[in-house]
Amino acid sequence: TSGAQQAFDLIARVLVTPGRTTVAMEDPGYPPMRVPFAAAGAKIVPVPVDAEGLVVDALPRDAAVICLCPSHQYPLGVTMSKPRREQLIRFARAHGATIVEDDYDGEFRWGPAPVDALRTLDHSDVVIYVGTFSKCMFPSLRLGYLIAPAWASKALVAAKNCMDWHCSV
Repeated sequence: TSGAQQAFDLIARVLVTPGRTTVAMEDPGYPPMRVPFAAAGAKIVPVPVDAEGLVVDALPRDAAVICLCPSHQYPLGVTMSKPRREQLIRFARAHGATIVEDDYDGEFRWGPAPVDALRTLDHSDVVIYVGTFSKCMFPSLRLGYLIAPAWASKALVAAKNCMDWHCSV
């Protein structure tokens, strides 16, 4: 993708039905992630963040999409705990929701060992993982990527092709 922003836009185009889809987002959260979902017509619901990350118990039951930065939450810097990650995956499975995992600052890890991405913990294809090369290379490269479950891949590729066919060489 042309950065994380285009990845969020593609995901919103594929997953949001205007006026009907509820998208849960961290509050406070990464403002550029919110923009494409709002533009697609999603009902945005803010969800609080505490010392363990997104408060799963505060998620709306009708959330079809859950957007978060679990490895290094923006702007608070919280790393989502393993129990909370497992609780989030269980919630998504039980409610038929898709998790959009933004690996904000994923190129940099703090502490003794990196934390596994939600995508690596997932066994039911409920996570779409978004990353970029902005910080390890340079932002003007505008090169990002997303790792999607098989069920979403065709629609995401079609949406990308409608936008611009491919990223800049």
